[in-house]
Amino acid sequence: MRASALAPVLMLAVAGTAVAALRAPVQVSLGGAAGARPGMSVAAVSARWGIRLRPDYEVRPTCGEAQIKGVAGVAGHAIFMPRGRFAVVFLRRGAVTDRGIRIGSTLVEVRRAYPSLATRPHMFLHGTREYFARRAAAPHWELRIDVGPLRRVTQIAFGTRAAVRLDEACA
Repeated sequence: MRASALAPVLMLAVAGTAVAALRAPVQVSLGGAAGARPGMSVAAVSARWGIRLRPDYEVRPTCGEAQIKGVAGVAGHAIFMPRGRFAVVFLRRGAVTDRGIRIGSTLVEVRRAYPSLATRPHMFLHGTREYFARRAAAPHWELRIDVGPLRRVTQIAFGTRAAVRLDEACA
């Protein structure tokens, strides 16, 4: 097959892979979120997830927030900072960790899957606690699991330590 005839086939294969990456359930682990890792550019994360991310830098020029929408079963937002680099993704719907924890899992299930988690109360959501798992090897990315007053997971986040521990995104 000639190279010119092969190019469209390869483009479709790459596009198909990228689009398939961000479908519910989104796979989140200490190694990445649907293939995205901290430090990637907006364009690279958009390509990996197969969606167009448009970070809004209106609140702070060094921190941009991009809503994740238009993906069936997935809701959340990604933060890019500084220099437009991926820092964290917060998912409120459609996420599952590599250990089977998903939105709606119980606190008992979280503790069984992750026996030694650091924890703190959420700064603004009364009755909500944040649980943190840290990657042992460098880079020390973190996984955050928010558990609401009903003792069920309400949000799953992955990214750099500083960004995962944000309570108000870029504000």
